[in-house]
Amino acid sequence: MGAGRRIALNFHGLGAPHAGVEAGERPFWLTPAEFEGIVERVAARPDRERFLFTFDDGNASDLIAVEVLARHGFSGRFYVLTGRLGEAHYLATDDLRRLRGDGMTIGLHGRDHLDWRTLDDAQLDAETSGARRELADLLGAPVDEVAIPFGAYDRRVIARLRRQGFARILTSDRGAFRPHERIWARNTVRRDTAGEEPAHVLESDGSALTRLRRMGSRTVRRYVR
Repeated sequence: MGAGRRIALNFHGLGAPHAGVEAGERPFWLTPAEFEGIVERVAARPDRERFLFTFDDGNASDLIAVEVLARHGFSGRFYVLTGRLGEAHYLATDDLRRLRGDGMTIGLHGRDHLDWRTLDDAQLDAETSGARRELADLLGAPVDEVAIPFGAYDRRVIARLRRQGFARILTSDRGAFRPHERIWARNTVRRDTAGEEPAHVLESDGSALTRLRRMGSRTVRRYVR
């Protein structure tokens, strides 16, 4: 791995998925034991500082994740949906304030978990800048980070997030990133990959041709179309 490159491991829910979790999202839920196993493996690595833990959707089980991370000396980044705050099975405003007080980063994941590529300009602004204002008001602090729902973006989405001044834009692109970059790639962990060595996401990243094609795809989506 190149000097200064970081690996972001991305998670969703812990425990049994509740009834509101769509079928396509259920493979992304891990048991608490599976999650702790991953954290333990990262904690045992000599390069543990290269790894970040991020969480999407604002599920109430994020509170379990915080306890696990704290036991191993890690913090986390939590990207929440403002439209779900306070609902059953999701974090409440007081939970967010507690997480932030414990040194966790709170960022935006949108309002209603929509594919931002499909929205018109007014709808996209409601999901991004509008939801950002809501979250900042609830926290009493600025919101500088955003994680794109489903990892689904194109040049228009990225350009709008840039104009809105987000300091960090998180995708679901595989691979590593450098902290000074504005766009951070993440590696989403599923039940069927939870037992893998954490750095496997890079060590098995495919052939040079595969990596080149992936880089080309990211470039097109961010800057061309």
